Amino acid sequence: MKNSDKYKKLGEILTRKLRDENYKTYLERKKYAKSISIEEYRQIPRNPNYSEEFKKLDDERFEFLNSLNDKQLRTLDKLMLNLLDETAFNFLREIEENLEENESIGLTIEGEKVEKMTNELLSGSLFGEYFLWIEENSKYGKFQH
Repeated sequence: MKNSDKYKKLGEILTRKLRDENYKTYLERKKYAKSISIEEYRQIPRNPNYSEEFKKLDDERFEFLNSLNDKQLRTLDKLMLNLLDETAFNFLREIEENLEENESIGLTIEGEKVEKMTNELLSGSLFGEYFLWIEENSKYGKFQH
């Protein structure tokens, strides 16, 4: 069965927004943290308009990522993908399981309600389709358990 353009676009958008963009941000932070020493990092001038709370958070993240060895970083990579995948899966399941209730939220693609596309779902569920979408669309591999 050939899927509609709307179905394909939905999979691409959800994969990009719920997984790939967030994982890319993590990878960029990790790469930066491994590119310089803690001493070099501390010498970098700070934006005076940046709150002390956010500066402290940035410092903690940098120091944490900088301190990890390669094995720990590979484990953290998998954990980050797992968290993104579980969040997306749970979000999509919540939408689908509550489509008939007044308190639910819904999704539309090009003005069409996603629930009208259920006949195109190969897995039988919106949240199950996420596995297929990331396999087809993600730059970062399959679903992480």
